[in-house]
Amino acid sequence: MRRIPRCPALVAGCCSVLLGLAACGLGPVLGVLDRDQTDQDVLTIRTDLDGIDLSTTRFLAERDGVEYFAARPTAGTGSDDIACLLVEEGIGVGLECAPLVPGSAGATIRDSRATVVLLPDDIDRNALTDEGFELLHPNLALRAADAG
Repeated sequence: MRRIPRCPALVAGCCSVLLGLAACGLGPVLGVLDRDQTDQDVLTIRTDLDGIDLSTTRFLAERDGVEYFAARPTAGTGSDDIACLLVEEGIGVGLECAPLVPGSAGATIRDSRATVVLLPDDIDRNALTDEGFELLHPNLALRAADAG
């Protein structure tokens, strides 16, 4: 009986494991978008936001009557790494979409009162708080305009 050397079998097994891990990827960049939409996730203002898939809106936080949401663009209007930040206040919705990758801040909306930033799941939140940002949600940071 001829024995098969263990080395090729070991190499083949290791390659299978590595390919399986590569296929799994690093997980979602913004996991909140992977959960089911609830009533709280639906924008109060019923408007058509061109380029936004309204079935993907997810509520992140509320501060002083302003509500913050994350969403995905409509299929075919951007690459897979695009995530959108929506700010709903009064009768209007502010919107910014940008690439969102692990470790880097994403879409940013600035006005006379604050800077609001959409954050991936994997980011150094301590560095943001050191820069004067307050975490309203694990995926949302806000810095008042008078804070720097």
